[in-house]
Amino acid sequence: MLEEFIPQEIHDIPLAIRETLAQARPAAEQIAAAMRQRAPGRIFLVGNGTSLYSSLAAGYTGRALAKAGDPIVIPMPAGDFRYYTPTLARNDIVVGVSASGEFRDVLAVFERLRGRNLCIGVSQVADSSLTKLADETLLAGGGSSNVPVMTKTYASTLTAIHMLLLAFYQASEAYWQDLLHSAARCQAGIEAMEQQLPEIIPAIQHFEHAFHFGAGCGFPAALETALKMKEMAMVHAEGAETWEMASGPAIITGAQTLCVALGAGGAGDASTLQGAVSTYSWGVTLITLGLPAIPRETGNAPIWQIPSAAPTYECFASLSLVPPAALLAYRLARARGYDPNRPNWRERYHSQGMTHILGE
Repeated sequence: MLEEFIPQEIHDIPLAIRETLAQARPAAEQIAAAMRQRAPGRIFLVGNGTSLYSSLAAGYTGRALAKAGDPIVIPMPAGDFRYYTPTLARNDIVVGVSASGEFRDVLAVFERLRGRNLCIGVSQVADSSLTKLADETLLAGGGSSNVPVMTKTYASTLTAIHMLLLAFYQASEAYWQDLLHSAARCQAGIEAMEQQLPEIIPAIQHFEHAFHFGAGCGFPAALETALKMKEMAMVHAEGAETWEMASGPAIITGAQTLCVALGAGGAGDASTLQGAVSTYSWGVTLITLGLPAIPRETGNAPIWQIPSAAPTYECFASLSLVPPAALLAYRLARARGYDPNRPNWRERYHSQGMTHILGE
C-alpha cells in the first residue's frame, strides 16, 4: 500500500538535505563559476507552485549575500516570466526550478532563451526535459520521489538552489555549515510536531479554513505550508506575509479557523508573534512554529507551540519550518478521510497541462 509513503518521505527530508549537500556541491561550484564569467546584472529564479516558493525562499540568500554593485536575485512565477518577460540583457541569467524537470512554463522559457541567455536548470530528475534544454543543470540529491505531493523533493531542490547562490556569491564556510545544520533542525521539528499531533488533529479535523503567516523567510514557508494543507487535507488554506495577514485575512478569522504562525529567526518574528497573539485573542485555534511562548491566558482557544530552532542565517528557515507543517497536513488529511498518496485532484492538474506531477 502507498498510504505511508508521504510520512516516510517527510522523515527522509533530513537525509535528503545532507545527500544534496554531499553530492551536488562540486556541480554547484562549477556552475557558479560559469555564472560569474558572464558578469550578470540579474539572476532570475523561475518556477511555479512549490518551485516558486522554493525560489522565493532562496531569494533571501541572494539578499543576504549580495553587496552593493553585485547582481541581484529576482524570483518570479514561471508563467508570468514566460508571458511577461522582462527585457533581458545578454548577461542576465535564468535559473529554472522544476523538481520533475517537466513543468511546461519553465521548459517554454528555456526553449525561447536557448542560445541567448545562460539557462540553468535545478531538478531532481537527471533525464528530464529540463536537463536537455538547460545549458547547465544542478541535480538535487535524496533520491527519487514516490508521491504526487512534493515533500522530500521540496527540501532537496531548495537546498540545491541555496547551494548555487552560496557558491555564486562565494559565501563563507559558515553559511555552508548552517545549511547543513538545517537537516538536524528539520529532524527536531518533525519529532516535536509528531509528539503533539495526537492532541492537535482531533481539535482541528473539522475546520475548513486555515491561515499560515510569517515574516521574512517565514513568508515563503507560509505559502508552501498552506499549499500542503490544500493539496493533502483539502482545506481552504492561505499563506500570507505577516503584515498582509493583519490587513486582510485577520478580519475573517474566528472560532472555526486554524492559524499557523511561523517564526524564521529574523527581525520580523516580533511582528509575527504580535499577530499570533492577536489572532489567538480573537478565538482562533493557533499553532506556532519557532516563535516565543504565548501565555495561554491570552485567549481561550486551543494553542500548540512547536519548538523549531532558528538558523544562524534566516534564509535557511524554510528547510526546518515546512517539513513539520507538511506532516501536520498529512495527518489531518488522513483524519478527514483523504489519501494524499492518491489525490483526487490529479486529473484537474493534468487537464491544465500540468503533467509534471511526481509519483506517477
